[in-house]
Amino acid sequence: MAGDDSSTPRPTAPEDVGDGLRFNHVVESQTRQTLAELRASFYALVETMIATGQLPIDDYERRRQTTMQREAARVQNEPHVMLHDVVDKYALAQLPEIDCEARLPLCRARCCTFVFPLSAQDLDERVVRWDYARPYQIGRRDDGYCVHNEAGTCRCNVYTQRPAVCRTYDCRRDTRIWVDFEKRIAAP
Repeated sequence: MAGDDSSTPRPTAPEDVGDGLRFNHVVESQTRQTLAELRASFYALVETMIATGQLPIDDYERRRQTTMQREAARVQNEPHVMLHDVVDKYALAQLPEIDCEARLPLCRARCCTFVFPLSAQDLDERVVRWDYARPYQIGRRDDGYCVHNEAGTCRCNVYTQRPAVCRTYDCRRDTRIWVDFEKRIAAP
């Protein structure tokens, strides 16, 4: 057919890449669930062998402790995917009332250095940036601040669309931020 461009592939859009990554991460989560089920079956088998006397418990416990230490070290260094479970950040109620703008010169927005996972809603909006090396954690600059924190002013440039974690965070009793919130004494 003349003029038919169906054989010409369309360019890959950033949304396609994001959707593909999310699909891969969903599959990974499902794989982890299957692994958890296999672990449960394995432990049930070991417990049965110990209960019936086929496996000496002291020998098993010694080997298990050694293996657990080795696996804990390995797992800690493995990448993993996390999503915040909030459904609708715009529907959150009873948010903390803190005059952040007045306190920014004191605290220098230290809360904007915290690392946390975004929600599916954040990803769907495609406004808040995440760290591709650590899906789906908030994106960060080289200085450790959130990519949406304006250097110099410390203001959030996605304030209206900010994540649920930012909306619900209450710094008043956080010793990483304040020595004394009421007296306006920032932590060192």
